[in-house]
Amino acid sequence: MSTVHSQTSRLLRKIDCASKSLLIVEDNDASRRLVMELLRAAGFSNLSFARDAEEAIEHIQTQGPDLLLLDWGLPGMSGIELVNHIRQAALKPDPRFPNPQLPIVMLTARQRVFDVTVASHAGINEFVVKPFSTSTLLKAISSALVKKREFVAAPDFVGPDRRRRKSALHPGLLRREGDADEAAKVLQNPMAAEIEALRGAMRRTPGQKLNRDQINQVVVRLVHTQTLAHDLRMRLIEQATKSLNAYVHLFGEQAEEEVLDVHLDALIRLNETPHADPDEAVNIVKHLNTLVNKRKTNRKVSQ
Repeated sequence: MSTVHSQTSRLLRKIDCASKSLLIVEDNDASRRLVMELLRAAGFSNLSFARDAEEAIEHIQTQGPDLLLLDWGLPGMSGIELVNHIRQAALKPDPRFPNPQLPIVMLTARQRVFDVTVASHAGINEFVVKPFSTSTLLKAISSALVKKREFVAAPDFVGPDRRRRKSALHPGLLRREGDADEAAKVLQNPMAAEIEALRGAMRRTPGQKLNRDQINQVVVRLVHTQTLAHDLRMRLIEQATKSLNAYVHLFGEQAEEEVLDVHLDALIRLNETPHADPDEAVNIVKHLNTLVNKRKTNRKVSQ
């Protein structure tokens, strides 16, 4: 398989790699060297590095990089703390961070849904799990530089808009039935309603005791809603797997490497996407359907 599949190559062609300055913040020497070698091979030549957050801050203030590749587990100030400082400069100007909208790609061995959510809420652009392939790393970098989302600066969140109208994956995907789409919409409202009910149950006038039975009932309903969200995710993963199987069965030896990669990436993304974001998961599966249908149409035309 090629090191960088065609979709990532197309994104890279939209970037003047040689002119972009990238700052790699990684305390592990071997990991840092590996990342820098991969980037040089892809055409990025303006590279610098820092071993901790303090070195990174000095570089950000004086050099103004175009993109930050940041490890989570740095000595001293963590990568997440550094992201928070950078983004908060959009609300309260900080001379150390002249560009609060600096694109940030988080590199980490953490892969729990909770960790992805924490990083997203901190305001990163892309999340890459170690160990990663060259294609995965370059896709994240090119997406952060090319597919820029609207920047949000609000008291409760600062960073690129987390509502990805188009998945960071690919334009395309499998839609076997309309139930997944509707399920995502239905899930969002009940979850919000249950949370508001819980908030209301906890409100009380001075001297009033908490209604524990009512709170317990709401919590039970919240758990049920979360279970529904989990079931939706499992159905979507099943659809993505069936799409891959159907594509391989139909095209056999003529199956395209890129389409196979897209399916595998989709399965990874479905596993990583927080359960609280059903729209993102549904979009990933929609994109697979469009991609496979295009290949089927092209095959009929060529026959």
